[in-house]
Amino acid sequence: MWPSLGCILLVILYLSQCVLAHVSLTFPAARKYDLDFLDNSRTKGPCGMPKGSVKTSLLAGSTFNITWHLAYPHRGGFKLHVLDSLQRPLLDLTPVTKDSEFVRTDATAQFYQVTLPKDFECEDCTIRLLREASEWSNNYRFWSCADVDIKNRNKYKEDCSGHGRYLLSKCRCDRLYYGNKCQYKEECSEDIDCGDRGRCVDVKASTAPRKQCYCELGWFGPGCTKKSALKSQDIDLRDHNHRELSKDFQLYWKLMEEEGEIEIVLKANSTSYLGIGWRPRSLTASCKNFPEIVDDTPPPPAASDTHANVKAEPKAEPEPHAEPEPKSGEAEPKSEPKSEPEPKTTEAEPKSEPAPKSEPEPKSEPKSEPAPLSIPESSAEPEPKSEPEPKSEPEPKSEPEPKSEPEPKSEPGR
Repeated sequence: MWPSLGCILLVILYLSQCVLAHVSLTFPAARKYDLDFLDNSRTKGPCGMPKGSVKTSLLAGSTFNITWHLAYPHRGGFKLHVLDSLQRPLLDLTPVTKDSEFVRTDATAQFYQVTLPKDFECEDCTIRLLREASEWSNNYRFWSCADVDIKNRNKYKEDCSGHGRYLLSKCRCDRLYYGNKCQYKEECSEDIDCGDRGRCVDVKASTAPRKQCYCELGWFGPGCTKKSALKSQDIDLRDHNHRELSKDFQLYWKLMEEEGEIEIVLKANSTSYLGIGWRPRSLTASCKNFPEIVDDTPPPPAASDTHANVKAEPKAEPEPHAEPEPKSGEAEPKSEPKSEPEPKTTEAEPKSEPAPKSEPEPKSEPKSEPAPLSIPESSAEPEPKSEPEPKSEPEPKSEPEPKSEPEPKSEPGR
């Protein structure tokens, strides 16, 4: 008997808030919003998100772990570096060798220890994580950015991330928070945090939250305080529309006009979570322009030797071309269509050989995040359809941004 899940639109929207990105910095905290698939194919460089209100203060000369969430151990490595206030590469935090500028020793790595130079100050700067996915393309990159102020000891004041007090040279964290800067938060610490209808379970996750609330059947929400309107899993599906998304994934839906709701029922042969999304057929590629990233960067100052290692600022990538609208405007749940290849970037790129074709991969994805230093599960993400890569331009004397890549096909619903 297949497990079934019935839900209404409001429940789906609530659950979507818990979805984490493929790659997202957790300390320093990533820019809002740390959406899934922020990459150099779908989003504008250098970060895919504009600067916002989330900012972390760091002490010059300090040693700490930069940490990130990793949803899947893609092939390839990672790179960390500091961008200046104009979002130009300024300082490498990971080793750069003649063979590679990426650390490729562990595909499951989710942290890296760095030491900032003692005399290095940087106001309104950015730490950027670049993550390869070489099974898709040699030049494909995920990126995640965290805005930071790097200050000397005279200007620096420890605030424990706003979730604790600094006493006797140590952060004393508020309840549910942990870390040497109180930068991480658990969902619960004991069963009482999950109300009368749930219990706190340590899921042994490699990123926060490690302890999470699991609710009794029919209950959901923070503290398991919300009751589902569904009384039984025995649902009469005769009045529902039906679509087979795959052999093991059946979708049923029905418009409930009086309630102003849509009822969704998913039936799947799975022991993991299920997810579904839909969009109007009239929707174009302009929906990718969220949030709007306006290039309001002032022209760079005249060349000087103030910072010998300052790299030239890359130009912003162009907007993707809008997709043609289908003839029908009817909204209907459906899987994501293939996306158009991105236009050629305007920024300077090094000459390179055409990327080799990706090897075919199995069509399933691991059901949970791998723990650090563990062997990843044998399954892998579906390989995106190969598209022609944009041509490269001659390399100036600056560190180039990752080249824009064709957008891979979306992952199938699970």
